[in-house]
Amino acid sequence: MSAHLLVVEDDGEMRDLLRKVLEKEGYSVSVAADGHEALTVLPQAAIDLIITDMLMPDDGGLELLRVVHETQPLLPVIIITAFGDWGSYSRALELGAAAFISKPLKMAELVGAIHTALARRGVGQAA
Repeated sequence: MSAHLLVVEDDGEMRDLLRKVLEKEGYSVSVAADGHEALTVLPQAAIDLIITDMLMPDDGGLELLRVVHETQPLLPVIIITAFGDWGSYSRALELGAAAFISKPLKMAELVGAIHTALARRGVGQAA
């Protein structure tokens, strides 16, 4: 059984790239353009892990992380950002982020963080 991931990214090209790469890795992938859309997708699908951009219009990744951690504390959330700073990093960890990855993304680093987070949760890896 492959894990079901939710990619939350406001940049359409990056969202599509992440979806394609992760599907090639064997994951089932749903996408959302922002935190608000992600919160509507979550109840409709059995999501095993969320990958979210930190800075997005409306509900950003840290706000999404906060809400998810309150409602589904065991659901791992990986934060990706082009604007990583110590304050954002420490806030993400305080809120329970499984990983904090800076852009430009190294796909091997992202896939490794996904494997680690899913293994901690005991969820099946990609096929």
